[in-house]
Amino acid sequence: FQWSHDDKYLARMGKDLISVFETPSMKLLDKRSLATDGICEFQFSPKANIIAYWAPEHKNQPAHVDLIEIPSRKKLRQKNLFNVSNCSMVWQESGEYLGVKVTRHTKSKKTLYNNIELFRVNEPGIPVEMLDVKDAVMSFSWEPQGSRFAIIHAESPTSTKVNVTFYDMFKTLEPEKKKGKKGGSKEKQIVAEVNLVETLEGKGCNTIFWSPAGRTIILASLGD
Repeated sequence: FQWSHDDKYLARMGKDLISVFETPSMKLLDKRSLATDGICEFQFSPKANIIAYWAPEHKNQPAHVDLIEIPSRKKLRQKNLFNVSNCSMVWQESGEYLGVKVTRHTKSKKTLYNNIELFRVNEPGIPVEMLDVKDAVMSFSWEPQGSRFAIIHAESPTSTKVNVTFYDMFKTLEPEKKKGKKGGSKEKQIVAEVNLVETLEGKGCNTIFWSPAGRTIILASLGD
């Protein structure tokens, strides 16, 4: 079960479907469920009535992540994925970004590797960028009110020493200095491009805790 951010809808995942109920009547929206073959997980956006879900490969269809607007049922975006073993979805608290950690396998299915699909939800067409990560990704967390995120990763998912890498969904470009010319544009340009900010190496942690306002983070190693 998942509630929408404004309490207007309660959604329930069943076999190959999502049933959305309206409050306070608790009647099924439009008297029919959303058909989603093989659905494994879904989440409401924390700021809008948008459902994100993923489903594995089914018959001749590739695995895919879909963003559906409620109550219109309009498909805002679909991203097809191939050779998928598993996915996990993480919304940014402000609902501006959706991160999907994708665990993929080689054709032999003997080797697993990760990449992260990053959805810019508030931009026209909802562009998606793919971040390749050669290591196993053990944790993924968005800065609550910002455009940054952090991942914990290592060569092996059982490693005790890991790396923590910070990325920003925006990149600041310094103004170009032209030879032989004084002055010129001194304004920095900010572009929508995933930017590696910093990597902390050899840390002993498995969990990320951002402060509510962002900028500050705690890295902790927590047992069962």
